[in-house]
Amino acid sequence: MEARKQAILRAVVNEFTTSAVPVGSQALQSRYFVNLSSATIRSELAELAEAGYLAQPHTSAGRIPTDSGYRYFVDFLMDLEAVPEQVATYITDELRVAPSDVQGLVERVAMTAAAVTQNAAVASAPQGSQARVKHVDLVSLEPAEVLLILLLDGNLLRQQVLHVSQEATQLDLTQVAGRLNQRLAGRLSDEVRRHYADSTLGLEKEVVGSIVAAVDQYEKGAENLVVHDGVRNLVRQPEFAESSRLQQVLEVLEETRYLTVLLRELIGESDLSIVIGSENASSHLQGCAVVLTNYGPSHRLKGVLGVIGPTRMAYSQTVARLRAVAKAASDRMGELAV
Repeated sequence: MEARKQAILRAVVNEFTTSAVPVGSQALQSRYFVNLSSATIRSELAELAEAGYLAQPHTSAGRIPTDSGYRYFVDFLMDLEAVPEQVATYITDELRVAPSDVQGLVERVAMTAAAVTQNAAVASAPQGSQARVKHVDLVSLEPAEVLLILLLDGNLLRQQVLHVSQEATQLDLTQVAGRLNQRLAGRLSDEVRRHYADSTLGLEKEVVGSIVAAVDQYEKGAENLVVHDGVRNLVRQPEFAESSRLQQVLEVLEETRYLTVLLRELIGESDLSIVIGSENASSHLQGCAVVLTNYGPSHRLKGVLGVIGPTRMAYSQTVARLRAVAKAASDRMGELAV
């Protein structure tokens, strides 16, 4: 694309993103191109429309970007906007004190992204997140029934009644719990599994087997954990003034299992994915833009963080702020993993 057409397309995207009003030649001339005539600008607008980058909602109206126009802007013309100091401080402060448990942290990540981008935000827990054992208690209920009280890092409590193959007194159970706390406290789930594999038959192996089952269930839930926040931001956008448009997006957000798969498919192996309008496989999102990135404490442990909003999105601002949230969330998770 010629440099002048690029400049005009960039100006149309910037103007329409801000105003949500079709952009005419006179507005472009007065704000961006004082050295060009209105006739020249109209000619360039017509050629951009013919090439599929702009559309004209009505005969007498100005131009708006098409999905192809936004795609060209994102791929070739977008310069990331600097994150204002006040916004950067807000992001850092919010995530510095984010909860240590997986669900609480993911909820805080989504809430922060929604607040700073003014779109709906979605976040999935890092895949492969491992539980860390904090404390084990065993309480005798009956001679062959034991209450297992398992505390995981983040103060997540799991309680389960175990039917053991041999009778045990409270003293026996206290001794077993003492040995397990000495060997497993602060250990990740992989180490708990290794301890189970190395254990000899008996009461301790039965208890450790139940601990392994509990952390497996927790980690499976964490892998499918997706939260969203900021739907109220969409209500303020004129694109979602019709309740049917908003309902379509809500249906996607509320279907957690589908949303989990969708996020993983969209992000793929890249650290940034921007899907615009008709590029979305889901018909419910074809009037939206979806911007996604990765976050997590390491290359192996990565979750997905993203926003959903109208195609008339401030892409340069959104990408910059989303990455800032992802970095702060990664830093926080790195601290908790130590």
